[in-house]
Amino acid sequence: MLAFSEHRRSPPDVHQIRPGMGASHRQVRQLEERCRKSGLKMTDLRRVLLHGILEAGADATAVEIWKALLAMMKTHAPSQGSIQRNLNLLVERDVLHRAVGPDRVWRYRVTPERMETSSAITFVNAATGRNIPFSSPEIAALLHRAAAEYGLAIRSAAITVAPESDEQGA
Repeated sequence: MLAFSEHRRSPPDVHQIRPGMGASHRQVRQLEERCRKSGLKMTDLRRVLLHGILEAGADATAVEIWKALLAMMKTHAPSQGSIQRNLNLLVERDVLHRAVGPDRVWRYRVTPERMETSSAITFVNAATGRNIPFSSPEIAALLHRAAAEYGLAIRSAAITVAPESDEQGA
């Protein structure tokens, strides 16, 4: 007799989520759309996983997401290996953010949605108060990444500047 069954479990399906459990359908649809935009194919496993991620909440570990799925599913939850592989894909595609806490455990949260247009960056002249529009996709991307590290999204940014001559004279 084999130690492990040769029969594979059927893939999870969103219809196997117990009634009244699971995340908001609106939130799941928004995440599905972000996955599609990032080039990920939406499989049944990923749809179920999105429910688990949202249900487990921000800063959940892979095990906490798996436990949330166990509680939600009528039949079986996806394996921890399948969950981890898909979490890695979601992090690579910038749908999720992964942070390592002081306990050296990976924690996941949904990455704030990036604005389609670059941020409005403005230099404010300290001497005159004049606003000077500044356009730099590289700086805007850097600001977006820095804000995402704290779970925030950039709407606009103003940087107060002074003429070089004022800095040298002081």
